[in-house]
Amino acid sequence: MKNFISIILFNILISNSPTYLNAQSIIKWSKETKLDWSDFKAPPNTDIIEYAQTSYKIEIVPSDVLVDQNNNIQNYQSLSVVANFYPNHSWVFKKDNYLLKHEQLHFDIAGLYALKMTVEFDKLKRNKIADFDSYMDIYKKLWAECRNIQKRYDKETNHGLLADINNKWIEEITTQINNI
Repeated sequence: MKNFISIILFNILISNSPTYLNAQSIIKWSKETKLDWSDFKAPPNTDIIEYAQTSYKIEIVPSDVLVDQNNNIQNYQSLSVVANFYPNHSWVFKKDNYLLKHEQLHFDIAGLYALKMTVEFDKLKRNKIADFDSYMDIYKKLWAECRNIQKRYDKETNHGLLADINNKWIEEITTQINNI
């Protein structure tokens, strides 16, 4: 009989907050999901110079999978990817309608990368690849890409203050989401 090892896949949170999260306070990303300022429930962090912060993570579910001695994920067909928003770790200091669009796009970028991961996972599944490292390599590569895009988005839009550039980003990310 094979000796199984339980492995918890990466759960990455973009936040300065503790990583313990209340599972009941999650908003799952979808194309139709639109954030509202009432979703930002954490107290503002006045130690940093920002008007709002969106806390999210891209998660492989189920997060607890069995991997055998040959590094194969048992029941690999059940793996999926989701992007979640965490209201209790997201905050706003200065509410502005345009700033909300900026924060929404941070969540949408996470959603885009969850979709990209799903597409790549589906390719592995179609080819009956159960190798743990194959899934993790995709996750790590696209997670790093997502982080770089998030940083570039903030830099190019000056954290949403440059409305024309922010609008171009919204258009581009929306187009990419719709093309998946």
